[in-house]
Amino acid sequence: LLSIDVSSNDLDDGAAVSLMEELMSLLKSRDDVAHDSEGGTIAPLPLSIKLALVMNNLSPSGASRLFEVMKNVTAIPTEDGNAGDGEAAIEMENESDSVMVLDNSSKINEITDEDTTNKTTSADQTSAYGSQIAKVPEFLIEEVDLSFNDIGGHGIHPPNVQLLNSARKLFEGGGAAFIPRTLSLENCGLGPAFCRQIGRGILNAFERKHIGARSLRYRPSVLRMGGNDAIGDAGAVALAAALRLAMDNDGDDTCVLEELDISSCGVGDVGAEALALALSSNPGCLKRLNLSNNKITNAGSKALGRALVDASHSSGAIFEEVILDNNVRIGDDGAAALADAMSVGAVKSISMRSCAVQAPGVAEFGKALVSLACRKSSDGPNNFHIDLSGNHFGTRKVKKKKGAALIRDKASSNIKFIGKTLKGAARRFGSETMGITAESDDDEEVMGGLVDEEEEEIFGDKLQSCGGLAFAGEILRSEEHSSSQMINRPHSLKISIGMRQCYLDDGAIDALSAVVVGAKSCDISVDVSMNSVEENVVDVLKSTKKDSKLLMSMARRHMDFLDRIADARQRQLDAAEAVGGTFFDDDEANEDVYDEVFDYDEFD
Repeated sequence: LLSIDVSSNDLDDGAAVSLMEELMSLLKSRDDVAHDSEGGTIAPLPLSIKLALVMNNLSPSGASRLFEVMKNVTAIPTEDGNAGDGEAAIEMENESDSVMVLDNSSKINEITDEDTTNKTTSADQTSAYGSQIAKVPEFLIEEVDLSFNDIGGHGIHPPNVQLLNSARKLFEGGGAAFIPRTLSLENCGLGPAFCRQIGRGILNAFERKHIGARSLRYRPSVLRMGGNDAIGDAGAVALAAALRLAMDNDGDDTCVLEELDISSCGVGDVGAEALALALSSNPGCLKRLNLSNNKITNAGSKALGRALVDASHSSGAIFEEVILDNNVRIGDDGAAALADAMSVGAVKSISMRSCAVQAPGVAEFGKALVSLACRKSSDGPNNFHIDLSGNHFGTRKVKKKKGAALIRDKASSNIKFIGKTLKGAARRFGSETMGITAESDDDEEVMGGLVDEEEEEIFGDKLQSCGGLAFAGEILRSEEHSSSQMINRPHSLKISIGMRQCYLDDGAIDALSAVVVGAKSCDISVDVSMNSVEENVVDVLKSTKKDSKLLMSMARRHMDFLDRIADARQRQLDAAEAVGGTFFDDDEANEDVYDEVFDYDEFD
């Protein structure tokens, strides 16, 4: 990998374009020769290149010229051995029975009209193909990063038609190895018009493929456009339309983009629902989606969850990752929909950091993991990740700086509390709250002095349902009552969970330890850092070593706690029966210890 970083160098259009042209020229003339152990010559190793031009002085016309430079260099030689333009490469493909092309994974693929098992290749043809392979450049532009350059028309510079056309041509693809696999355009002042042109380019690329351009076309497959506020729902809808309509004629799942990042782009439920429609209508069109720091609510999250389930059921498509961090209006309903998608193995990784997820939503993820462990088939992914960090679903009394209103929990004044029952037991309750609204769970809050020695109790002497206990309860209940349904696999299922800065108390930490130790059908690791937990406790919960003495002692403490609660409940039921009455109503009497809210310290 060759990384070239000229960020923050005050480069103008001319300097940036000259750099790109010089790089292209050097790469085309690259004739490195490597030697084997016997002194013979072998082909040079493939070269992967990353170019960063972040935070310079590029204008829209300068970015357009850069796109044109990348687009106009071809990796497929013409018949005379010279590199031609994209159209020449397409004509060559149409005239030849078999063409050697370089795809985005930098491997040589042979594209034939007939099954290769029914077709022989002459020595002359083999020699010709070998000659073509030698002429294919042994390099690939992995990434070009133009972030933090005002090129999109929604900043100082006005919109530029030339840039829009160049972007469309870049995504139409061609034979050019200089078109980057990853294109980063974060905080560039882009808007819906730019997204529409990208969508048009993608659709044109698939149309070309349908009319005879048989090779896998060169075009960006990872698109990162975070921080462009003007994109909004209109831009998201334009991109979603391209993802939905770009299909192969053979009916197979089509990966249009590997990754789409439109975080911090002002996208709301309309945009999220449009993307959900694309995922369900064209399964496999996208693998990773980042919609963090937007305006999405439960409605958008539910649409995405349903779409992932539909795509999995219709075609078996498995989504790699969905990120919805810091959409502060996504709560338990939105979390439940995404948990449903994970429960059927439709998505491998879900990140909902700093949303508004409370105990009921966290419990749904516990149920999802139980469903994964009970799968009858071992097919599908075995590694899953859930990140719920920054959601205030714990019950630890926190210490905050007086006057730090920006990070004060909005839920504290809205939750309807239920008083304690005998010995601290209370019925589980539901509430709709906003949750913590911090932008992230990074250490900056601690390092920046937002948490200090001045204690300010948020909960007083009231109790709320703890998400950590609710999550653990779902898994422990399944292990206790449904062990016969668990698939006996040698810990093939591996699950990592993020619960950083969730205000988890000692009881929740013990309960999570019991989950890590007691899970028979999978290996579970939990990151509980930034919860006022000792470092050695954090380490053992992340390590998944079930035989750790510390982990075993915490797990045993939780199970002993549950046993004492069960004994106390039974004694009260017996006493009530003896006097001909009851301390509990019918619903409460049917609950088990996993469903209750306790003052953990009271039973110590």
